[in-house]
Amino acid sequence: MFASQMILSATCIGFALWLHWNERQGWPNESYDSKLDKDYLRRRMRSRRRVHLLFGGCGVLMAVAAVAGPGRIFVAAWTIIALALMTVVMLAALDALRTQRYDKQKMKELRKQTLGKSDSTS
Repeated sequence: MFASQMILSATCIGFALWLHWNERQGWPNESYDSKLDKDYLRRRMRSRRRVHLLFGGCGVLMAVAAVAGPGRIFVAAWTIIALALMTVVMLAALDALRTQRYDKQKMKELRKQTLGKSDSTS
């Protein structure tokens, strides 16, 4: 049980680091030029940084639970992990709503640009 918890802990911490690194470097084919894009990116990075910290914190708590062994610390650590992961799911839902709103606003912006260009050329 100790080894499996340590592997799970390392995986969780590694995943958090990988997500954070990709968020900082930018995902492939992403470009943010307008004010709307930059505002969305700023809010997204702040929100996702919290998620990465929660994932990393869960990894640390998994290691603590593994070292502590069965007992009160073990139960408390895994209870906190469960609550933190539920929080991650809620934050992911909020991120999806934010992205949907951004996409809707971006489509309006692109339509205005496209229609504005076609009107000026005819």
